[in-house]
Amino acid sequence: MTTQSLSPRGAVLLGLLCIGVAAVPILSGLHLTPVKPTPGTPAWIALAVGLMFLFAGVTLLADAAAGGIGPNGELPQNAPPAFHLVQSILGLGIVIAMAAVFSWVGFGPGERHFSTTVSLPFGTWKPKGDTMGRWAFGAAAVLMWSAIAIAVIASMRRLIVRIRASLPM
Repeated sequence: MTTQSLSPRGAVLLGLLCIGVAAVPILSGLHLTPVKPTPGTPAWIALAVGLMFLFAGVTLLADAAAGGIGPNGELPQNAPPAFHLVQSILGLGIVIAMAAVFSWVGFGPGERHFSTTVSLPFGTWKPKGDTMGRWAFGAAAVLMWSAIAIAVIASMRRLIVRIRASLPM
């Protein structure tokens, strides 16, 4: 199996596309366009969705400025530490925005509409109501928030170790 790296030019093009896509939900969430979220959907949901795309686009632009992404999905080893920091912070921002949206879908007030069909060997099953969808989004939200907490704790521990190592003895 071969893996390809994303070239700096490819990262710029994809980054600009993501930023362009981000404009619609962000402007909608700010009530600056005639496009509005569906009734009952808070404006912050549109903003969070837009921020996911915006952060992804800026991350790709930073990746391009750092020299592209290698086949392992990481920045080159010689990339300045600031690019690694930007990539980490924006990646965390993407996951936080996703977790917020999933939390609202799973636990927020109001009715939700899901379409589900489960294929079984003896037929199909179509659950009624929004319970299955809420369970799925709620479970995903809990897992995301747990992963965010673990990542933040691990990052803080690494930072503390680096700070302690740099202090004079």
